[in-house]
Amino acid sequence: MARGGAKQKWHLGADREFVATPNTRNEMMLQEAGEFAGHLKKIEKDIRGLKNATEGILLSTKAVLSAPLPRVYEETSGGKVVPLNASQGAGQVVLPIGGTDFNAEELAKISKETSKKLESEVLAPMERWMNAYNLVQNRMNKLESLRLEVDSRRRTVAKLGKKVDLQRARLPQTRAKGEYEMENTIKVLQHKESKLSACRQSFKEHEALVYHQLTNLIRDTVWLKSYLSAVLRVQAEAFQAANVALGQMKAAALPAPSADMGLPVAASIPSTPEAIGAGRDATPPHLQANMRDISRKLQRTKENGASMAVSASALGSKDSLYTIQDAPAVPSSRIPAAQPAYDRYGEQTYSRTTVPAW
Repeated sequence: MARGGAKQKWHLGADREFVATPNTRNEMMLQEAGEFAGHLKKIEKDIRGLKNATEGILLSTKAVLSAPLPRVYEETSGGKVVPLNASQGAGQVVLPIGGTDFNAEELAKISKETSKKLESEVLAPMERWMNAYNLVQNRMNKLESLRLEVDSRRRTVAKLGKKVDLQRARLPQTRAKGEYEMENTIKVLQHKESKLSACRQSFKEHEALVYHQLTNLIRDTVWLKSYLSAVLRVQAEAFQAANVALGQMKAAALPAPSADMGLPVAASIPSTPEAIGAGRDATPPHLQANMRDISRKLQRTKENGASMAVSASALGSKDSLYTIQDAPAVPSSRIPAAQPAYDRYGEQTYSRTTVPAW
């Protein structure tokens, strides 16, 4: 605002009785629209952050689930280490982390469509509102300049009017000379009045235009709730579709063991992960110390063609991933490097006692 405009606004001029041309309704509307614009800028920034985060999680999920699963390796009788499904040959297909029913391309498509929807249905209308608000701000500045010009011309016309009145009052003394000067002043006054009239008309038209634009701008603010609802809807649809693209949550069966390997570890792996229980092996501790002896007895029994009944707890739980051969024995002597751990926790911690379920 110009210096003269500030003086006029706060009534600091010499003529304190002068009433400035009002533009109060537009000023109040623009002030409240500006407060709304501040809220809109903040939420727009958050929506763009959400859009970028959604793109990131979907594309990262695609990359992660497209990566190969780690495989279980075994050592063959010849000393060669191969994965369990090596029997399929050198051209075997490595399973991805997402499984065979995971649709990676669908995730990329969902990411692109979600960003496009947020841009077209939410961010673009918000940007148009901000552009309209900035346009009204610029026109408001022009309107303020016109208002100051109107008031300046009003002061000029008022001064000339007072001068004409003074000259007319002094005509008896000034006579012909005074009359001539008064006529010249009246001509100038008429010219200034025509200028003032044109300026007032321009101000009136511009004030009505700004008021009309501010009215439409403020009426459009009620749509912000719908835009935020659209954000939540688009995000929900995107995540639901992405969840479907992941495929079944049931894990795929573990790879079958190689035909030329008959090791107990391969035979002990269950066919599906559902066979893996949440607990640990419940084999009694007094039987765990004799597991090697039990294993040798079983081997001799099989060689002789006889049968021997052994409890399931002695062989290991059917839900356990481990067989008897995998079970560690109780340490028979203290390891010097682990001496502080023995002293702190006690030797019983290192025995294969029953661990409670998770």
